[in-house]
Amino acid sequence: MTQTEEASGRTVEEATAAALRAMNTTLQEVDVEVLQEPKPAILGFGGREARVKLTRRPSHGTIACEVASTTLGLMGYSVNAEIVSEDRETAEVVLSGQDAPALIGKSGQTLDALEFLVSMHVMRRRGGRAGITLDAGGYRARREAALISAAQDASDRATKEGTPVAMEPMEAKERRIVHLALRDDPRVTTASEGEGGARFVVVTPRPA
Repeated sequence: MTQTEEASGRTVEEATAAALRAMNTTLQEVDVEVLQEPKPAILGFGGREARVKLTRRPSHGTIACEVASTTLGLMGYSVNAEIVSEDRETAEVVLSGQDAPALIGKSGQTLDALEFLVSMHVMRRRGGRAGITLDAGGYRARREAALISAAQDASDRATKEGTPVAMEPMEAKERRIVHLALRDDPRVTTASEGEGGARFVVVTPRPA
C-alpha cells in the first residue's frame, strides 16, 4: 500500500485530487503537504504548477497498538499489542504477554478503562469516531458467552414465572449483546431501563 504520493496540478486542489486517485484513498485518510504553490504565467513566462505530497495517516488499529504499548510500558507492564481485525472506523486489538491477564481487572473494569483511554487518543489523532475494542486473555469472548447464557436464563425464568426479570446493570455494549441474544426469542421482549451506569436490561414475557 502506497504510504506517500506526490502530484502536480494547476491548483492545489487539482494536485491533491490526482494524488488521491493514485493512492486510491480519500482526503480523510491522508495529511496534505503543499510543496509548491501555483504561480500564474506572465506573458507566457514564469508560470508553475502546484505540487503536493500526501502521506497516509496511521490506521485506527496502528495508533491503538502504539498508544496501548507505550502507555502500559511506562506503567511497567510487559505486553504486546496486535491488530486482529480492522476497517476504516473500527479496530480490534489483542493484548498478550505475561502481564496481559492483570489488565482485565474485576468484571473487565481495568480493560474497559484502558480501552476508553486508547479510544480517546485515537480520536484525537485521527478525528471522528473510533470504535476500538481491546481484549486480553480472551476475556471479551468469555464475557459475551456469559452474557448470552444469562440472557437465556432470564428468558426462561420470565417465561416460567410470567413476570419481568431485571438483569444486572451493564454498559451499553453489553446490553446490546443481551438484546441481540433475545431478539429472535418469541417468548420475550427486552428493554433497557435505569439511568447512567446503573442501566440494565428487563426481560418481559410476551402475552399468551
